[in-house]
Amino acid sequence: MGLCDDGLVIDLSGIKFIRVDTSNNTVRVGGGNLWGEVDHATHPFGLAVPAGIISTTGVGGLTLGGGVGHLSRKYGLTIDNLLEADMVLADGSFVTVNKDQNADLFWAIRGGGGNFGIVTSFKFQAHKVKTVIGEYTL
Repeated sequence: MGLCDDGLVIDLSGIKFIRVDTSNNTVRVGGGNLWGEVDHATHPFGLAVPAGIISTTGVGGLTLGGGVGHLSRKYGLTIDNLLEADMVLADGSFVTVNKDQNADLFWAIRGGGGNFGIVTSFKFQAHKVKTVIGEYTL
């Protein structure tokens, strides 16, 4: 966890939900979810979101930091599969960001820096996945 002097820590662990939409292969995830929970919810539908390799990693931290994992070579980074996010801004207002709504803020959270607001939910493109084989070298 990274902290800064005179900073504020917001605990999102209570915002946990996962909604898989098989009609368009998307998944909406709460800001407090872990990737293992997302994998558990998408697996029964044969879907996966490109994410890291550690199941206890938080969705928000990995996503907003880029996100590299076993599916990245085929489907891109986690952030490349982010379609939309719900945010709370510093003034307390709620906004939805995507390529059409608040597009500048959507660009910003996808690599333009930090401290733009708190992402409370993420909507990802999921992909059909049958088998993943990974090798770990220590």
